[in-house]
Amino acid sequence: MDLDAYRFPQYHRHALKVHSYEVDFNQRLTVTALFNYLQEIAWEHAHLLGYGWEHLLQKNWFWVLSRVEVEIYRLPQWTDEVTIITWPRGVDGVFALRDFEIFDQQGSKIIAATSSWLVLNIQTRRPVRSDWYSDFNFANRSALPHNASKLAEQITNPEYIERFDVRIGDIDMNRHVNNVRYIDWAYNTFCMDHFQNFYPSRVVVNFNAEGKANDIITVTRFQSAQDESVVEINNAETSKNLCRLLFGWEKN
Repeated sequence: MDLDAYRFPQYHRHALKVHSYEVDFNQRLTVTALFNYLQEIAWEHAHLLGYGWEHLLQKNWFWVLSRVEVEIYRLPQWTDEVTIITWPRGVDGVFALRDFEIFDQQGSKIIAATSSWLVLNIQTRRPVRSDWYSDFNFANRSALPHNASKLAEQITNPEYIERFDVRIGDIDMNRHVNNVRYIDWAYNTFCMDHFQNFYPSRVVVNFNAEGKANDIITVTRFQSAQDESVVEINNAETSKNLCRLLFGWEKN
């Protein structure tokens, strides 16, 4: 793959080496670290295009990640060098779409992802219409053949339940629970034996409401299929769903 074809401003590239603190006991990149990569390069590109966090703040707006879907063909390992590419892909109603691809040192694609974002008004917490964003010269390319999926509520018996308080380290600069913290909470419901036998080949996340400081959280895991798990993260006091995640598994 000729990565030089992915040029600014339509595309943004970032090369990095996988660090020891970003891998698990198998020396593979953790899902938490992967989502941190995606979030950070999205911020970088938005800033370069003139509608980053500080640009939207001037309008009393802020970006919120609503949905993301990731297909993992191979997880990079400690010291691997990878290149992340991202690009905005247009709009779908109130959603701004952004895709990602990750390539290894040989130029082989190892991860593909698509995401759907909202711009919210800081005071009202209501979505802003996407008209202001729709005239960009978007790249005619999709990382996946569909937008990030909407996940259904689970009604089967759970196999794991945990309850805890939101802590200060969970809160980001928008004063709500950071996106990646939900992935971390869900990821940590699985035991070490599980990751000795399986790796996540598909991850879908729906962010449905804001978690805030002092909230009490319940994390409930379900087996939705033989090779799939769904995790529901709710506000324990209101039962409101904050985040719903799906993990698809492949054997190591």
